[in-house]
Amino acid sequence: MDRNTVVRWLVIAVAMLAFWKWGMPLISGKSDTTHNVPEEVYTNAPGFVPDAVDAPGPDGKPWEPVEGEICKIKGKRFDAELSTRGAALTHLFIRDARYAGTDGFDMVTTDQERWRSLRTLFRGEGANDQVKFDRFDWKLERLGDTGCKFTFADDGVAISKTVKIGERPFELSVETEVKNLADAPKKHRFDIEAYAYRTNGEVKGSLGRVSPFATELDCARDKDVTRKQKDDFPIKETKSGWYEEPLVDRWVGVNNYYFVQAILPEGGDKAECGLLAEARKAYGKPMDDDASGAVYHGKLIYPVRELKPLEAATYRQTAFFGPKERDVLAAAGGGRAGLGDAINLGFFSPVAKFLIKVLEFFHDKVTGNWGLAIIVMTICLRLILFPLSLKQIKTTIAMRKLKPEMDILGARFQDDAQAKQLATMELYRKHGVNPLGGCLPQLVQMPVWFAMYTTLQTAVEMYHTKFLWFTDLSAPDRFYILPIVLGVFMIVQQRIVPQQGMDPMQQKMMMYMLPAVFTVMMLFLPAALGVYMLTNSLLGISQQLIVEKVAPRSPSSGSSKGDIVVKQVDANGPPSLGKGKARV
Repeated sequence: MDRNTVVRWLVIAVAMLAFWKWGMPLISGKSDTTHNVPEEVYTNAPGFVPDAVDAPGPDGKPWEPVEGEICKIKGKRFDAELSTRGAALTHLFIRDARYAGTDGFDMVTTDQERWRSLRTLFRGEGANDQVKFDRFDWKLERLGDTGCKFTFADDGVAISKTVKIGERPFELSVETEVKNLADAPKKHRFDIEAYAYRTNGEVKGSLGRVSPFATELDCARDKDVTRKQKDDFPIKETKSGWYEEPLVDRWVGVNNYYFVQAILPEGGDKAECGLLAEARKAYGKPMDDDASGAVYHGKLIYPVRELKPLEAATYRQTAFFGPKERDVLAAAGGGRAGLGDAINLGFFSPVAKFLIKVLEFFHDKVTGNWGLAIIVMTICLRLILFPLSLKQIKTTIAMRKLKPEMDILGARFQDDAQAKQLATMELYRKHGVNPLGGCLPQLVQMPVWFAMYTTLQTAVEMYHTKFLWFTDLSAPDRFYILPIVLGVFMIVQQRIVPQQGMDPMQQKMMMYMLPAVFTVMMLFLPAALGVYMLTNSLLGISQQLIVEKVAPRSPSSGSSKGDIVVKQVDANGPPSLGKGKARV
């Protein structure tokens, strides 16, 4: 392999990485446009104190709101707290020890009323006369530890909002009724939202790994899921562009690698889905500083509704706030919403879904341990893909048998690359050797490797799961043992796997450069992925040792009967093909 070939492969590798990062979203996503909207400004009821992030009061000082009355709910595998300030969540603790120890994992990431999940608004363009205010203090009626009922009334409207525990884990049932108390028809527009706040530092990735807190916004309608990241929204200080999608019948979601907040419309209703990543600067910091960040909005916007005097409208939703456990997601909302699609497995999702089912089978039926399940699945994958590996092995053996004659060609045409290439291709043709026979099986296996990479990076089953010395299979090895061991075994593998056609300098570069790159990447990648890579490397070494025993590399460089004899045409001989051209 000459220097130009090495450069070509490097260019191809860079192009593939660029396509993976920027091209894939264009293929798997939707083409859409966004528009700029001003920061939301609210009409507050008398006595309602704005948030600290709102514009300062008349005295120029920040607002200092007082928290409302708190209602606590004990749900299935979670505890929730809601406040009369917004009738929305102030905390939602997941109590499973595997997620956050004994203190619980809080799904709520901001304490500002305007960014509290399950917050509801009733006013919109052309629909402002039914409810006079955007924000007001609610009255609370506790329903034991299973629910809370919030009410608000004035001379024009009576609103009741009931939040109860759902039938399944991590679910809340939300029902809101709006009744017209005026003596004339009035209009309102109902919407309900989910929020998350993340700093730039939290969502920043590292070499080869996306941050587990990188947040995605989703609209799920029919069989499609539209996915948006922060970079999909134009950022202009406190102005951003909303993405809107009509007739959403499944869910709107705000989620990261392991957890999701999703609101599902119930009763056959369809609503408009609104998504927004709203950039927020930290005090005294630029927008791109790690301390700055973004508020992620996901909301259901129902059509404008006109109510006659004493007429009422009711809106129902199921809210899911919890980990992305596949069986739990599949059952959420009775299974109708297909919330399992909140797990983004990328371009090769069909392969990834199959792999996770295999992984779950080995965990549930065979090993009872996720680390061992990864090892067993890796072994099974190698066995299933062995026919492709066998093709590669046969090509390797055939290339080895031709090496003595390849060396002769290399020496004879060392100053004429074109003649060397012609003679080499004729040598391959005569012996029925396809030099791409070793590459094509690797390309066929690429979807499996990419799917495995995505599966093990996004599997909540690995979250805080212990194995050997790893305290968390979803996090990097904190003792750096795995990256070092993997690097050593990759060097061993490079030493025993022949690099066909490479000169000694190129072989040395490949022997140490590739393991060094993977060692550095494993400093940041989840340990679960490292377990897979190490197992795969050990299996590759074992396979190559078997090849070495069956077809050892021959030190001979002489020709044998039936080999191609390559002659250089003499200047005074038959008509020339050009200087140094090969004849066979």
